[in-house]
Amino acid sequence: MRKIKYLDGLRGFAAFQVVFHHFVLAFYPALFSGPGIPTHLADGLEVSLSGSILNLLWDGNFAVCIFFVLSGFVLSHKFFVKKENEIVTASAVKRYFRLALPVAFSVFVAYVFMRLSFFRNEPAGIISGSGWFLSIWNFKPDFWDCLNQGFIGAFFQGTFEYNKLLWTIAYEFLGSFLVFSFLAIFGKAKNRSLAYAFLILVFFQTYYLAFILGMLLSDLTANEKKLLAKFKRQKIWQVVFLVLGLLLGSYPIGRDPQGTIYAFANLSWLGAEPAVFYHVMGSFLLMIVLLESKRMQNFFARKTFLFLGEISFTMYLLHFIIMGSFSSFVFLKLQPIMSYHFAVALSLLASLPVIIFVSYVAHIYVDKKSVNFSHFVYEKFFRRDED
Repeated sequence: MRKIKYLDGLRGFAAFQVVFHHFVLAFYPALFSGPGIPTHLADGLEVSLSGSILNLLWDGNFAVCIFFVLSGFVLSHKFFVKKENEIVTASAVKRYFRLALPVAFSVFVAYVFMRLSFFRNEPAGIISGSGWFLSIWNFKPDFWDCLNQGFIGAFFQGTFEYNKLLWTIAYEFLGSFLVFSFLAIFGKAKNRSLAYAFLILVFFQTYYLAFILGMLLSDLTANEKKLLAKFKRQKIWQVVFLVLGLLLGSYPIGRDPQGTIYAFANLSWLGAEPAVFYHVMGSFLLMIVLLESKRMQNFFARKTFLFLGEISFTMYLLHFIIMGSFSSFVFLKLQPIMSYHFAVALSLLASLPVIIFVSYVAHIYVDKKSVNFSHFVYEKFFRRDED
């Protein structure tokens, strides 16, 4: 099946937001973490902004939730359209191989950079006051540990010291198999709405809720077109869902919401981190609007977003490694001879072309190869012979 272009565009937009989020976290940490963190803007403006709706602009967790909702939708879309069980089998077989090679490559790059002492995040983090940034890559690299984390640890053991962004990979991998399991067992069941309700209740405090809601939305898109058509005609509801989705997506995750406009929404029944639920629901509402809004579809179908969507996986995996090395090096060279803000801005501007170029090269020579290899494994060892 042909890809839905504007969904790739949304993925690219979200990936770029993650890049920006990590620059903020590294150089303006109080914008994310709020009080008690060193500030760089006048009158501690970062602390005020961290608890405002504007934190939506650099909230990487909301972007990650968009990734997860997209995964639930895309991984189930072909099945709900064609209703063929072989689609689920093929997707499940391919999933690990499709993810593992780019993940292992990013871990190996970080290992090589550590061995060559390329990382300069520690001195940069000392200047910026980002304890998070300066604390990374401060261990002795080991090749066998690198291999383990790349192929096993990030997926099954929750170990991702070489690339901190890989905390999402276990969710992506296990969430994918949650989708595949649902499709295999309930995908053709007449009353599968009960299964959806059960899974939502079980997982509503976790990121896995995003995969379930994405799959549910894919099901509705394929099988309940009349219901979505009614929503499409009600423009006011599109506006309401869009505004509500963005409000939920702006709920702060890096700081205590007390003392902010979000304090009333800090509900104990949502678990230790209510932001997970709010960000997932915000992503879900955003997706509903996108699927029915021509304006939003045209916006995310722009060539820039489509290109970013094409390289989004490798950009996600590699940008932080570039930040810890190249971006930090540029910042440390510039900071003594100009203001802090100019040094950060120029470091960001210098880094973006490098991030995009490296991500594109890795997409061509690693990401695409992993897709081809996953197809090969399935065709060679698992595909059923035609009768």
